[in-house]
Amino acid sequence: MSREAKRELERLQARLVIEAGRKYSLQELVDAAIRVALRRQEELLEELGEWRPLSREEAEKLLDMYSIDVDVEDVEKDMKEVLYPEHTG
Repeated sequence: MSREAKRELERLQARLVIEAGRKYSLQELVDAAIRVALRRQEELLEELGEWRPLSREEAEKLLDMYSIDVDVEDVEKDMKEVLYPEHTG
């Protein structure tokens, strides 16, 4: 472990004493950090500089999950009613 990482861990330890009201050992903090990292692997990879763009399949899957099927004419009509209520009737 680098000196800087150990200093950061000790700072975290001190902040947690204030927040939680008890002192966690450095080993407890490392163990907990590993459990968190296992649950949040994408953030861990980002922190390690391992960002990568989505594959085409991943991007299409996300688009399918968050896309909504709307009729453009209905949206245009709704927008006009909101923007120009005096002209609708």
